[in-house]
Amino acid sequence: MVLKDLFTTVCLVSGRTEKAANRLGVRFFLPQLFKLRYANMGGLDPEVFARQLDGLKSFREEAWCGYWNGIAAGYEEKAEELLGSGGEERRQEGIDALIKAVTYYTVSAFPGDTPLRMEAYHKPRELSERLVPLLDDRMEKVTLEIAGEEVTGYERFPGEDGRYPMVIITNGLEGTVQEISLPLLKYRDAQIGVFLMEMPGTYSYRQPMSSRSEEIYHGVIEHYASHPRVDAERMAMVGTSFGGYWSARMAAVSPRLRCAVACGAPLHHAFGPGNALGTPEIIVSVLKKVTGARSLSEMASRLEELSFEKNDLYRRIRIPILVINGENDTLLGTRDSIELCARAPRAFLKLYENDDHCAMGHYREWLDLTFEWLQLYLGA
Repeated sequence: MVLKDLFTTVCLVSGRTEKAANRLGVRFFLPQLFKLRYANMGGLDPEVFARQLDGLKSFREEAWCGYWNGIAAGYEEKAEELLGSGGEERRQEGIDALIKAVTYYTVSAFPGDTPLRMEAYHKPRELSERLVPLLDDRMEKVTLEIAGEEVTGYERFPGEDGRYPMVIITNGLEGTVQEISLPLLKYRDAQIGVFLMEMPGTYSYRQPMSSRSEEIYHGVIEHYASHPRVDAERMAMVGTSFGGYWSARMAAVSPRLRCAVACGAPLHHAFGPGNALGTPEIIVSVLKKVTGARSLSEMASRLEELSFEKNDLYRRIRIPILVINGENDTLLGTRDSIELCARAPRAFLKLYENDDHCAMGHYREWLDLTFEWLQLYLGA
């Protein structure tokens, strides 16, 4: 593992990742959680997806997007045929094919730092406008104008009239709203309102992520605090990976939140030089884009500005916070998760044995735990 990390870092510093990927394949340089992450999103067979990853030998956008778009287009064509043919069984098969098309186009968009990847990013958004009503007719696409940005996401409320607890759910560096919306369909009977959003600085946002991105989350929280379907005394936030950072940060600074969940959150140690060894070039490239940095040193400086330690945020978390991660986080390490639990007085830590960043191997289990936690502390 150490030798692989050293090799990956040498490739990053020397700019030879692409040349090495031509021989070793892209999977060698992707985070270990990559396979399970998208398998969970689209109901893919993890081993089939792993073989597909093994078949790709370039990160260049023409090769990367062309490869995944080709697979996605096949599922899109299959979905069109099945959904147009009538019959409930074929309809369900068509929906499954459409979910897989959305998933593969989302993989094509990863990590959203080139023109063709951004073009691929818009494709699953378009398909989702057809898919979401087939899965849940109460899920609505909304766009909020906040702090000079358009925050586009999906909101959902229970069918009965009345005010409900509200949960803001945000994902990480290159996560899309489609990625979090599909697995959450399991919990649509929960008596909780949700708003799903992408993290500031990613994909369609105009401004890079910084400490000022806090204004966007404040704006979203205040919007829903005044919403006629929301009980403003029962609001929460859930975040995964870098979205977990924002969930923990808003737990420290927003008086509106009653509880929070932070899964795989980088907070302080993950931003330091000691965590840089083995970080793949594809992740560094998106970190630079999201933070608006032009160099590695500028990126490091901008990430350091977000540090919980530097901003004295740990002690300000007074609400219950559920901290989740894999026991062996090979991407960011578990030290931040453990320290958050130790320093936030009402924190509860759940590390999943033999699992990686964000505990993707126990994805269903920790989603169940999250909703149990939310129902407990929001009184849903």
